[in-house]
Amino acid sequence: MVATEKFNRVSFWAGTGKRYCMKKGFVTKVKALILALTIFSCSFVCNPKEVKAATNLNLNQVYNFSVTYGSPQTFTFQTPATGYIRVEVTVTDVKDGQGKTAYGNLIDCQASVDNKSILYTLIGRNSGTKASTNYAFAPGKTGTINVSADVSVPWTYYYQIKIVNETPENFEAEDNNTADTANKIKTKKVYNGILNEKNEDADWYVFKAPKTGNYRFFFQNMDDARTGDFFYVQGYKKKNKVDSRIPYTSVDAGKGWCKSKKIRLKKGKKYYIRISDSLYDSNAYQIKVKKVK
Repeated sequence: MVATEKFNRVSFWAGTGKRYCMKKGFVTKVKALILALTIFSCSFVCNPKEVKAATNLNLNQVYNFSVTYGSPQTFTFQTPATGYIRVEVTVTDVKDGQGKTAYGNLIDCQASVDNKSILYTLIGRNSGTKASTNYAFAPGKTGTINVSADVSVPWTYYYQIKIVNETPENFEAEDNNTADTANKIKTKKVYNGILNEKNEDADWYVFKAPKTGNYRFFFQNMDDARTGDFFYVQGYKKKNKVDSRIPYTSVDAGKGWCKSKKIRLKKGKKYYIRISDSLYDSNAYQIKVKKVK
């Protein structure tokens, strides 16, 4: 059946010249029509919406954008070499389809770094600035910000984004989440850090005694006392050997400096401190060590 059909088509096109030309022109037009219809239909079915590459944002710079329903936007940024970040978003104006000032509806803003959500908020014209809390990440991590207008109305939302990077003196260097990657600390300095994630993040520090003698470690929870936040500290004689002189102890917000017992160390001896298990995300703290009598 297939062979006969093929033979008939060949015989047909091998007929008289006039008949052949008429049929060839007709088929050419049909093919062109089919191609045009295919391209036209694909513009609606195969590629319903153009996908634009994400815009990369610099730190400590204010950006102005606008967004409409059905056209979500994505931005990226890189975490800094030092210090912490927070994402700030402000809706500056909203216009309806006639260009008049509009009120009521909100835009959705979500931000994350290395699969960790740091901001999820709805924000409108009268919301002021919405900001994430402060987070400390290892340098060079990619952050993502997604903005969308979720209400199906022909409004335009004008907004600002700023990724703030602050660099306190002697700030922790991520990743310091294990004893092997502990940050070195010395006497006569105050060190700052942030526990990013409740019950999961841990920051390690190591002190090497410059002289034989007694030392005390001091810890301070920098969160507001009204939050009721706390974290835990623990001392280690070695990377994997807990020291009972600094047991697993909570440091509460609003209590000022909490001090350890005296720790006797020989010159060159290393001592490890683990700070962990905060009640909430983004728990800021300070740590220092002093030589005492």
